Formats: sequence, structure tokens, C-alpha cells
Amino acid sequence: MTLLVLQYMLVILVGYLLGAIPFGYAVGRLKGIDVREHGSGRTGGTNVLRSAGRLAFAVTVAADLLKGLVAVLLARALLGTELGASLAGIAAVVGHNWSVFIRFRGGAGTGTSMGGYFALAPVLTVVVGVSSAIIGFGVLRYASVTSILICLLMSPAMLIGVLFFDQPVEHLAYALAVGSIVLFSHRPNIRRLWQGRERRLGEPAKRIREERT
Repeated sequence: MTLLVLQYMLVILVGYLLGAIPFGYAVGRLKGIDVREHGSGRTGGTNVLRSAGRLAFAVTVAADLLKGLVAVLLARALLGTELGASLAGIAAVVGHNWSVFIRFRGGAGTGTSMGGYFALAPVLTVVVGVSSAIIGFGVLRYASVTSILICLLMSPAMLIGVLFFDQPVEHLAYALAVGSIVLFSHRPNIRRLWQGRERRLGEPAKRIREERT
């Protein structure tokens, strides 16, 4: 096994472990709350907001964004390639969603993927992120819609960047991979949206036992 392969394996592992740090779970615990027992059972920002409040939400979102951002920037610094940066970012999203530290549970990956997106393509990320937030948060009042729109829009945006603006093709691969992961994790939300049962922003999280009855 060559040194280069080992280096790639290392940045993937580091990316996964960074993503796996369960900040939402830890912030909830500081308030005496296990966010996994409320609402969706996830440790991401939306469930933290509903179960632990706005300050916990702000801390969680910032930390989750930083996980993806740091994973990409660190891999780029160590390897100097966009392939390594993209792989580390994908690994961070996997770590966030299936964290080894909390029995392979976690969030849905939106915040961590956005941190990676910003490190790879900051302008595109801001444009798509703000547009999606205006529609999802501001107009429709569904956090899940914002996440779904980001997944659906970032890959075409990256493709345009690759075709017309010299964006590395590895960035498109990142968008396709993390978009698929985040959409996969949002399957329950998509089902509830289809059935008209998805909670809007501002509605408190229920205990998971109650939600499943």
C-alpha cells in the first residue's frame, strides 16, 4: 500500500471522526436533555431547536457547519488535492449521520454538508443556501424543505460550475454523494410532507414514545 493511499485513508478517517462529534447531543445534555428522546430523535439543529431551545440550536448549527468546513480544509492542506478534500467532506457527513460515539446515530447531515460545500464553493453555497432558506424557512416554515431544496439545487449548481466556470469535477462528486446521503436521511420527513404531517418551525418536539403511537 503506497504512502498516498495511506494519506487518503487518514484524511477520510479524520473527516469521519470530526463529523462524528455529536455536538447537538452534547449541548442537549448540558441542559439535562437527551435530544434523541424527542421529536425526530436526531442530534441536528432542527431537533435541538425544538427540544433544547434557540441558544442550543445556534451552538449546534455553528459546530455542525464547522465540522464539514474543517474536514475539507484540513484534507486540502494535508493532501493538496480536491479529491482528498471532497472525500473528507463526504466522510464528515457520514460521521455526523452515523456517529460512532453515540451508537451510530446522529443528524440528517444538512449542516455538516453545508460546511463542506462552503469550503469547496463558497459563492454557490451562499446563493443556494440563502435561496433555499428563504423558501423553506421564510415562506413554507419547514426546516426539512430547506434541506431538501439544498440537496436538489447544489448538484445542478455544481454541474454548471464544472461546465462553465472551471469548478473541479470532484466538487460535483461531493454534491452528488452528500446530496444522496442527506436525502436518504430525510426519508421520514419526505413521507410526512407528502402526508401533510410534517411539523412546521415553532412547533415543539414531542417525546419519541408519543410520536410513534
